[in-house]
Order: sequence, then structure tokens, then C-alpha cells
Amino acid sequence: MTDTDNLLEKFNNYLSSLLEYDDSPQHKVIDSMKYSLFSGGKRIRPMLTLLTYSEFSSEEDSFDKILPFAAAIEMIHTYSLIHDDLPAMDNDDFRREKPTNHKVYTEGIATLAGDGLLNMSMEILLRHIENLEDKEDLKRAIRAMKYIYNATGVNGMIGGQTIDIDFKVADYNEDICENMYKLKTGALIKASVVVGGIIAGVEADNITKLSKFGENIGLAYQYEDDLLDEDKDPDSGEINMLFFKDKEDLKNEIVDLTNSSYEALEDLELKDNLLKSFVAKLINRSK
Repeated sequence: MTDTDNLLEKFNNYLSSLLEYDDSPQHKVIDSMKYSLFSGGKRIRPMLTLLTYSEFSSEEDSFDKILPFAAAIEMIHTYSLIHDDLPAMDNDDFRREKPTNHKVYTEGIATLAGDGLLNMSMEILLRHIENLEDKEDLKRAIRAMKYIYNATGVNGMIGGQTIDIDFKVADYNEDICENMYKLKTGALIKASVVVGGIIAGVEADNITKLSKFGENIGLAYQYEDDLLDEDKDPDSGEINMLFFKDKEDLKNEIVDLTNSSYEALEDLELKDNLLKSFVAKLINRSK
């Protein structure tokens, strides 16, 4: 197994341990939460958090410091997918080739499962913070928690989803589409990188560079999704950047964003190339 595989296994084991409940009256909502949380997601965001932390943390640092943040980020991402699939939003019947949560557990339970995952993300982080004894670790943890919830609120992921469901096709232009991508998809991807750096103790100037790196790969990732969606279903009619750019222009934009993201890391001392290698695979999926 590669180091990346080992990290993924460590993360999945940790995540599973957080949802081990005895049978209880509310077991249905817990089953619903687990259904989406373990439905075959690629764990992109928590892996970005773990790999960034791994690149910059010292040998003495434990992954116990970062795993709660990686888990919280994956729970937030999963809750957003459950809600995104609901009839009130995208009204999707399938995700990852499986029936969507509300098709299995009803709309009410699916809504509560999303709420439960968001709430649990906070519970995990607050329990972790409560047990921190080192003052510097505590300050970093609070900064990281603040960054996550800023990135996923109305000025981040929720704001992007609002644009997605509120704007009509005729209202869109290239700038609005890009802004939606930066908020709905990019904000949490950027936060995943930045949080890994914060907990590892990266200095403020270098956090800015990690933020630029994360922002660029978040946008490149979504553009790559547009290319893949176009190949899969060219007549879907869904708004994406291919409404405003042709394929070659979008591919060139992905290359430019990728190069710019790597440039942001040039002055940083990386232990190895695991983060770059992971990102390269992430934004070259259509090739």
C-alpha cells in the first residue's frame, strides 16, 4: 500500500468509529447518515486535509490532531450532497450509481440525516478542542474550526448552492458561473487544504499560499467535472462553464489553474510530492 492508501484507510477506520451506535429509537436517521457517508465517496476533501497536514507537520505530530477536522469536512460535504439531491433542490434519484438518500429513507429522514451530519461535525470538533491542553494547539484548532464553518456558510458553500437554485438560465454569465463554482465547490476544497496547514502550524504568509493553491485546484476540479459531464450527457441542459467556453479553452484554463496552483507551493518546503501527486490525479480525470 502507498502512503496515500494508508492515510485513506486510517481515515475510513476513524470515520467508522464515530458512527458506532447501539440500536436506538433514532437508529433510522443514523442509518441514513451512514448510508450516504459510506456510499463510495472518493474522500477528496479529507485526503487534501490529511496530505497537507502530512506535508508540513513535524515527525512528532500525531494524526490525532487532524483526523477530527478531516472527518468534520467529510460530514459537511456529505450533508450538502444529501440536501442537494432533495426534490426541493436538484431532485436527483441516483448518486454514485445508488438511489439517493431520500429515495431510500424518505425526504424527511434524509433532511434530518443531513442536519445530523452537520451537527455531528461540530460535536466532533468541540469534543476535540475541549481535550486540548497545549495553548498553541488550541488556538490553531479554533482558527481551523472557524475557517471550516465560514467556508461552508452563506459566504461559501451555502451561498454557491443559493446561486445554483435561484438563478435562471437566462441570468447566468461566465462570471456568475465561476463565482458559483468558487463558493459551492471551491470553498470547501480550499478549506480542506488550509485547515491541514493551520493544524500543522504553517505560518500566516504560507497559509495565504496554501489558500491560493486550494482555490485554484477547487476551480480546476469543477471545470474537469464539466468536461466529464459533457462527455457523459451532452444534452443534459445543466448550466456549466461549457455554456461560455469551448472544450479546448476550458482545458487550457485547467492547465493554467494547475500551473498557478503549483507555483503557489514553490517557496514552501514540502516533505514529499504526495499532495502534488494526489492533485494531479484529481484534475486530470478526463484524460
